[in-house]
Amino acid sequence: MDFFRIMMTASSSPEGNPESASVPLDATGPQQAAVLAIFRQHWENARHIKNERMSFTNIYAIVSGGVLSIVHGVQGQVVLEVSILLFLCFFSVIGLLTSLRLKAELEECLRNIEKTVSLLGLQQLMPVVDSRGALTRYPKFRWLFPVFYLISTTGFITLLIYRLLAVQGW
Repeated sequence: MDFFRIMMTASSSPEGNPESASVPLDATGPQQAAVLAIFRQHWENARHIKNERMSFTNIYAIVSGGVLSIVHGVQGQVVLEVSILLFLCFFSVIGLLTSLRLKAELEECLRNIEKTVSLLGLQQLMPVVDSRGALTRYPKFRWLFPVFYLISTTGFITLLIYRLLAVQGW
């Protein structure tokens, strides 16, 4: 029986709950290798997503800081200032959309890991990934990046509007 048949069998368990079904731990050969490979792939993908998110945020911070220093240096050249601020607004929106996509991908990976662990009956051996209960009522760290980009986007749009209003003499 391959992993996908196990998943289908578990999802069609009598109780209708995939957590109520479990895979025998004495599975051998190709089945065991397949489950291990899929499990490992999900963890590596989750790690890759986290690294990708941090890399993009580092690039975003460097580019934004550099561009803001250019804005400071070109004071008085309205067209150039507005163009640079418009670039920062678009760059921030791209960061926001990217962070939302990465957040969704990470949550999907973690759900697949949780499903695999549940099917194997090994929940007690896994670290807290997406736990529930009184001790975990804090905001999820996964929302930090989208909120950061939302605040940055709002700030750059505000700066752009302020600059446009200053040019018109408001």
